[in-house]
Amino acid sequence: MFNQGKYKILLALIFSMAVIAACGKKEPPVVDTTVSPVRIAVNSDFMPTAKLLAEQFTTNTGIGVEFSSGTDAELAQNIMDGAQIDVFMASDTEHPNKLVEVGKANSEGGFVYAFGTAALYSRSWKVNWTAGKYLKSGQFNKLALPSPEDNRYGKAGLAAIEIFGVYDGVRDKLVYTDNEAQSLELVNKREAAAGFIALSSISDEEKRWAWVVPQSFYEPIKQGAVLVNNEPLNRSANIWMGYLSSDAAQSIIRQSGYSILENDAVSSTQ
Repeated sequence: MFNQGKYKILLALIFSMAVIAACGKKEPPVVDTTVSPVRIAVNSDFMPTAKLLAEQFTTNTGIGVEFSSGTDAELAQNIMDGAQIDVFMASDTEHPNKLVEVGKANSEGGFVYAFGTAALYSRSWKVNWTAGKYLKSGQFNKLALPSPEDNRYGKAGLAAIEIFGVYDGVRDKLVYTDNEAQSLELVNKREAAAGFIALSSISDEEKRWAWVVPQSFYEPIKQGAVLVNNEPLNRSANIWMGYLSSDAAQSIIRQSGYSILENDAVSSTQ
């Protein structure tokens, strides 16, 4: 499990000026070129949030951040092939665990930095409706659902449908998609009246049209981060991992539409 105590004093010093830095005219963060930047491989879906984190991190530490993005599988393979990466931030824990198993990543420094949040999204939502009322109403043509066989947001959506007892009523209206992004696209194109999506994929304005699926309905959608085994270890990577578990970073992650529960370790035994 990640040892947060090691960085407690450092983080306190780093973020003690965060409130002051956030006030006044916003200026681009100044990078200290004498310190090695942290090189992060991050799942493409998390990139908008990762950029917000990087801005705050660099503002308060002076350490630069370099990103490479793609799917979990692509990024994990790049690391296996020797890509110059210090931290891997995936949208799951399976790919980080595989790197740990083969000695490419350090389980001791890994933890779950965010939990994906599933939501039912519809632009035809009525103010006084709950999700149960909406699904039971039948007043929609198609309901987009990521394939629940291999998509965690689809599993969450199907769980909600079954818990509300409306599967028989919506079965003929279900449109199965490859992923939550495709479900969102169908809703935005008005090709489906509603769809189960990732809450983090829509704007704050759009969130008023979304109903958050309770976490108790489905298995946690864990997103794991691990330190890549490099020799020597980039000290900036350690500082980034300490920042990622801080209240400041977790606040940005939560505001971006993710859940933040008690951090779990990422290990090869999960």
